[in-house]
Amino acid sequence: MVSVHGAEPLGIVGKNDWLFIRSELMSPAEAAGQAETISLIGRFNKVLVANGISMAVMVVPVKVRLYAEYLPDNIKLNDYTADHYASMSKALQAAGVTVIDLNTPFLNSPMRNSDTPLFHRLDGHWSFTGAKLAAETLKAGIDANPMLKKALDATPEVAYQMTVSKRKRPSKAIDLVALVPPNSGPFAPEQYTPVNVFRTQEQNEANRVSIGITVQGSSFSMEWSGFADMLRFVLQRDIFNVSVPVNIGSWFGMESYLSSDAFQTKAPKMLIWERPEFAMRAPPNFQFQDPRYVSNNTEWLLRASAWVQAACKPSTVTARLAQVGLAANGINMKGGDVVTGPTNENEFIEITFDKPIEKLDYLVARAVTAGSKTLILEGMGPGTTTRRFKLNVPGDDAIHLLKTPLPSNGGGFSKVRVYPGKSDGFTLKDLQICRQPEDLVK
Repeated sequence: MVSVHGAEPLGIVGKNDWLFIRSELMSPAEAAGQAETISLIGRFNKVLVANGISMAVMVVPVKVRLYAEYLPDNIKLNDYTADHYASMSKALQAAGVTVIDLNTPFLNSPMRNSDTPLFHRLDGHWSFTGAKLAAETLKAGIDANPMLKKALDATPEVAYQMTVSKRKRPSKAIDLVALVPPNSGPFAPEQYTPVNVFRTQEQNEANRVSIGITVQGSSFSMEWSGFADMLRFVLQRDIFNVSVPVNIGSWFGMESYLSSDAFQTKAPKMLIWERPEFAMRAPPNFQFQDPRYVSNNTEWLLRASAWVQAACKPSTVTARLAQVGLAANGINMKGGDVVTGPTNENEFIEITFDKPIEKLDYLVARAVTAGSKTLILEGMGPGTTTRRFKLNVPGDDAIHLLKTPLPSNGGGFSKVRVYPGKSDGFTLKDLQICRQPEDLVK
């Protein structure tokens, strides 16, 4: 977690050994970034719906609001943070997004100040009690929403059971301890009650079912948090969990899932996108994050939308493989495809377009990149700045789908070179140019 509050310590020591993180205290200065986040989620949701996927967005409320009474006397919950969840949810709903409200049930839960509170005292994440309440709240939201209920009913039931240990154990959830000022402790240790969620029948080929629900979230939804297991239990369904830590972030995590074989070969009926409330300030181009995961906002949407499209709407742009590079003299071309042996970093194929490719156009192909996990695409053309795009690929000897827009900084590229990198063999098949929905980026 990165502070946006200058040199102040990230961690806050509150009353009764409750620890907090300063970046959960939000301000109106972050409203513009949040507005962009909400706009992108709304447009992405529209693409999903058009392709038969129902999405629920579940925002995890900040600990500083849920347990504001434990903040130190010199730090108060400001009005913006106090009202933020409600205003954010309203804006998401106005953008057409189905939102699961966790803030209200968490604030009103009788377990909030029990001996098993909803969040850990010494950690920024919810406890198992909180994960259970989140899963139950999500189920209630699904049952109350006809679109989500229809998607749930279209997925096969799987029987899950839960056992609760009779003994508590010391908790290892202490991530905020390292963020508070030195010599702030020691802090009273926490205890937790181990819980086990399991299938009543071990999965095998005879009883294997298709998984129709995916959770893409943050560390709040990773397997260790218990949330995914509780969701399996309350829904009585298998869940495909592709959550990633907050340092990687929701935008990169979602795009990685969409481009994976898991999504491309079997898109879910329902997509649950869990996002921490404090991260809503951060669109793809947010400057206070790892540069590896920063992206232009519009280009993130173009890439995500391209991966979601279940069918190709043909573009007016046509493409052909030029007989240069790896396809020189046509020796490696078979019926318009390219099939080669080993390649090195400098070898390429070249794709030319009959007219400049536009922002809403995207390239689709199937490729084998045996041994190489990266494809480099280099777009070029008159009046445009040459630009390189990096595509992560499995690098095995199987054929995988590729989809990518090629946005330029000018009038559009007239050709693109594809560098497979160092590989044991490279194949490119079924090349076509498709078109995104016309209202995607308006």
